[in-house]
Amino acid sequence: MKLEHFGLAGPGDCRVVFSATGPELAQAVEECRTAAPELSKEDLLTEAVNRAILAGFPALYEQLVAQQGLIPLSDPDFGLLEVSEETGFRAGAEFFCLPPLELGRCTGFVQAIRPRPIRKLTLELEINRNYGDADRAADPAAKQELRAQAARKLYAQRCAQAEAVARQELLNQLGAEVKGELPKQLLAQNYFAEQRAFNLRLQANGVNFDQYLQVQGQTVEQFRTWLHQLAEQKLRSRLGLLLVAQQEGLWPAEEEVDAALSAWDPKIQGEKTFAANDRQKLRRRLAADRAAAFVLAYSTLTPPPEQPVLEQDI
Repeated sequence: MKLEHFGLAGPGDCRVVFSATGPELAQAVEECRTAAPELSKEDLLTEAVNRAILAGFPALYEQLVAQQGLIPLSDPDFGLLEVSEETGFRAGAEFFCLPPLELGRCTGFVQAIRPRPIRKLTLELEINRNYGDADRAADPAAKQELRAQAARKLYAQRCAQAEAVARQELLNQLGAEVKGELPKQLLAQNYFAEQRAFNLRLQANGVNFDQYLQVQGQTVEQFRTWLHQLAEQKLRSRLGLLLVAQQEGLWPAEEEVDAALSAWDPKIQGEKTFAANDRQKLRRRLAADRAAAFVLAYSTLTPPPEQPVLEQDI
């Protein structure tokens, strides 16, 4: 298999053209015919092209990434350009890589931990659910102590939740320090991913889109603008972590990638593709995790109030 062309359609938007010879395709056809003799001629050729790509493209990809100094951000998306049983085939692949971006500061961020106040109704429900018998048998002083105990328990849970949110919000501040043009298609993919996640949250809470807009006081266009901004902020934050990893020398050693590869979890990393691409995914994840720990270590999370905040029900 031979690399014919590599170029950039835009910042971070990689395009590759590669080809396989007639003998390479013929070998793949024979392997597919042996494995699945029931395939039609057309399906056999399609399967053979796929097999040949998986056999030959990974080495081209690994060499290209190393020679060009690329940091891939997505799986390659393949497209067949032409095919002939006699002469072989030509195909294209598109993938995104880290574009040329500038990183401002990556430390010194400040984010407050803001647990939600506890409503008195919520507190009474907690008492009834977990301390009902004791509450009914208690005198006024004991009742007050039970409520203080339940409030502390609820508050500890909410502080933990709020700290997780604050850590993410602190990392999101990094996105504002990432300057430069992002690949438009990558931005679009992130927008649609955020849209799907948002729709799932609405469904889980039994709320339709019109109800949400009414509560928020937004128009459809205002919502779309907000979601575009959110998708770009999150993308810049994720890319910012890779820039921090580059700047601070936080990329993992190959032995660490090997260990992570042996512990591959499809629920976290998704299904495997090909070895060179899977290694890039793990390398990015490990580098981003290290960068996030670095940013958090050199930033400040402002602690919440020590005592629970109770809120009157309306």
